[in-house]
Amino acid sequence: MAIAKMKKVTLLAEQTDKDLLLKAVQELQRLELFDLSTLEESTLLDYYSKEKPANERIEYEERLKNIQYSLTYLNQYIPKAGMFVKLKSGREEYTLEELEKSISVTRLKNICDDVSEKEKELIILEQKQKTLNEEELFLRKWEPLSFNPNDLTKFKLTSAFVGTISSGNVSDFKEALKESEANYMDEIFLYKDEAAYLIITAKDNEKVIEEVLNQFQFTKFTYPYKSLPKEELQKNRAENKVLQEKEQKLKKELLQFSPQLKELQLGEEYYYNLHQREIGKDLLLNGNSLFILNGWLEEEQFSDLSRLLDGHLGKENYAIISEEIKMKEFDSVPVVLKNNKFVEPFESITEMYSLPKYDDIDPTPFMMPFYLVFFGMMSADVGYGLILMIGTLAAQKLFNLDRGMAKFIRFFNLLSYSVIAWGLIYGSFMGYELPIQLLSTTSDVITILIVSVIFGFIQLIYGLLINSGVKWRKQQRASSYVDGMAWVGILLGIGLLVLGMMVFDSPILNLIAYILIGVNVVGIVFVTMLSSESKGLGAALGLYNIYGITGYVGDLVSYTRLMALGISGGSIAAAFNMIVDFLPPVAKFTVGILLFIALHSLNIFLTYLSAYVHTARLQYVEFFGKFYEGGGHALNPLKTFEKHIYLKKDSK
Repeated sequence: MAIAKMKKVTLLAEQTDKDLLLKAVQELQRLELFDLSTLEESTLLDYYSKEKPANERIEYEERLKNIQYSLTYLNQYIPKAGMFVKLKSGREEYTLEELEKSISVTRLKNICDDVSEKEKELIILEQKQKTLNEEELFLRKWEPLSFNPNDLTKFKLTSAFVGTISSGNVSDFKEALKESEANYMDEIFLYKDEAAYLIITAKDNEKVIEEVLNQFQFTKFTYPYKSLPKEELQKNRAENKVLQEKEQKLKKELLQFSPQLKELQLGEEYYYNLHQREIGKDLLLNGNSLFILNGWLEEEQFSDLSRLLDGHLGKENYAIISEEIKMKEFDSVPVVLKNNKFVEPFESITEMYSLPKYDDIDPTPFMMPFYLVFFGMMSADVGYGLILMIGTLAAQKLFNLDRGMAKFIRFFNLLSYSVIAWGLIYGSFMGYELPIQLLSTTSDVITILIVSVIFGFIQLIYGLLINSGVKWRKQQRASSYVDGMAWVGILLGIGLLVLGMMVFDSPILNLIAYILIGVNVVGIVFVTMLSSESKGLGAALGLYNIYGITGYVGDLVSYTRLMALGISGGSIAAAFNMIVDFLPPVAKFTVGILLFIALHSLNIFLTYLSAYVHTARLQYVEFFGKFYEGGGHALNPLKTFEKHIYLKKDSK
């Protein structure tokens, strides 16, 4: 069982040492706190109470938000390091003490205030520019005006109108003005949706013109400036240019905050850690002078916790109690998977499905060999495998990868060897046939199909054996037989019959097969009936259970994808090679090389994507479905942020 053994830990210390104790727990990063008040039969609740949120928590939360906002804002203006630079450098490592010593609270506040001030200045500039841009659009439209429209009000013998109408009414509007008494009309501009006109008429004709204007919804123009539109436009552009220069200057000043980004990142880590410790206080129980902390801890981490507590508090200033976990608590216990370096990368496949419960088994070691074989069988090309192997090895050697990425790269590095091995079996190198082939994807398709089904048969039997063992361990004897060993016997019997029909006909072999099938079919009905309160219903359920044979047939058919994907990937690669080979010699060694790289890159991506998805599907549906339920939850310890840095253990 590859699930770490957990302990229920209780810590007792004085109120004055609360922050030091939580700091030690956070530095360990492996202790998940839980609320003791949620447990039944806790007499401690008569003497201890939960803590109310302190002012420090609100303060840390506010400072954290300010730092995060400053980082987000600066990242809009400060260029980020390239991907390869980041991969090369990786994350720095700090102890918790080193991190806290590197922080200047006053300096962080000043940086955030300076960034906030620059932001306000930029916002004001942007608002002014927005206003000027709107004015510019207005002035550009009226730039043809060679007079100030406000001067028209000074005319004594004539009336003048400046305004706009819908451009769709222009023809009718002009016609209507012609039919009225003598007047002067000048078109100022004509756009797709709007047109502007100057109309001058005698004073005694003013009412007639106004009726026409009202008829066409003429909007009178209000001009808010003293100078001509052309002059105002020049002022506008000059002012906008000044604002743009100020904006560029401010953005250059923001670029100069680049050295402070690291300080802000460390500050984000620092305040997040403080904030988490304050949240952790909500799960403590407080008395007048003492407090109690409860949590789940891996057994092997117990000594490290004691060492940290000794360093932060001193041996005489705390008490620690380690308890075995009771069966009724199993559903609450978090799960930590523990596997060797070859199996560990495959834990991500299990985690995507669901973690096991604490009293269950970790399916990763059982699933890992099948995933390795199936992925290689679906990809099966020496060249593709070498590319994956070299790429993953180079990434591990050349880059300082994040822990999650490093695990992912190790996962594909292990898979690359299976791809190479199956490529040798199929005799395929970048779609070209090798001189030696154990199985040909063109002439041995049926054989490959049979091998695929055999692999599926083996995995199904393996899953049923595991299921039988798990249920036997949980004292579910009847289910161990009915859902496990009985089906192993039936499937082995069917397998022997098929073997007899396809390879050699042996009466003894057939007799053994019939006995296995018959005994276990009867056994399923009989055991189900005995384990049921209602014997008639039990017998009916047993008969229905036998109908499940159709499901196993469907499962075996699913494994034919091992053959299908392996052959399709190789066929596509061969087709790409054929396309390049059809090119003339000159093109083949120029454009053909680029085409070869591009086409095979596409096929590599699709091949590995398909193999990853379909291999996982076979594990989740066909294999896990036989013995594994999941439903566990991962350890959620009180830990540091580790967004920008990694925490390293103090060597003291």
